[in-house]
Amino acid sequence: MKIAFLHTAQVHVDTFESLIKAENPNVECDHRVAPDLLARAQANGLESVTEDTTELLIELTQADAVLCTCSTLGPLTDSLAKQYPDIIRVDRPLMETATAYGSNVMVAICLESTRAATLSLLADCAEQAAKPVIPNLVLCDAAWPFFERGDTRGFANQIATSIRAAINQSGRPDCIVLAQASMRTATDDLTDLDIPILSSPALAAQRVLQIATSTAEALNQ
Repeated sequence: MKIAFLHTAQVHVDTFESLIKAENPNVECDHRVAPDLLARAQANGLESVTEDTTELLIELTQADAVLCTCSTLGPLTDSLAKQYPDIIRVDRPLMETATAYGSNVMVAICLESTRAATLSLLADCAEQAAKPVIPNLVLCDAAWPFFERGDTRGFANQIATSIRAAINQSGRPDCIVLAQASMRTATDDLTDLDIPILSSPALAAQRVLQIATSTAEALNQ
C-alpha cells in the first residue's frame, strides 16, 4: 500500500512519516516537498499556483491515497478531489471533528493566506453536519517568522501567547483548532487550559490511511 504526500515545508515529512508508520509500518510513503507553491500563493494568490498544484497532485494519484498537507492549497485539493476521491486536504478531518464540540470554535491560523480557505471549510463541514458553528478567528501571524527560522519552541510559544490573549478577551471556546499542520507543536503549551485542542496531522493521517486501505482492497478484489 502506498500513500503520497504533497508538502510545502520539509518539516512535515518526518511528522507524517512517523504518524503513518506508527499505524502501519508496511505503508510506502512518497513525499513531495514544494515550498515554492506556498510562497507563490502568498505573494500572488492561489490562482497563480493552480496549474502546478493540480499537475503535482494528479501525478501523485498513482498511489492508493494522496494527502496535501498545506492548508493554503486546500481549496485546490478539494476541487480536484471531486474527480479524484482518493485525494484529501489535511484540514478536512480536523474541521469535521471540530463541529462535534459545540458552536463556539476558536480557529487559530498563522498565515493570512489560509483565512478564507479555513473558514470556508469549517462552514462547509458544519453545514454537512447540520450543526451551527460560530468561529472566532485568531491570527497568530507573529509566530510565523519563528517557523521560518526553524525555531519550533519559539513558534509554539508565540501561538500559545496569541491564543491565551484571545481567550482573555473573548472568553473560553468549546474547542481550539490549530488550523495549520505545523501548529500542532503548540498543543502542549495549551493543555493547562482544559479546553479540547485539535490539530490536523494525526486526524489526517488516520483518514488517508482509511482511504488508502479501501483503495488497495478494492484493487485486490
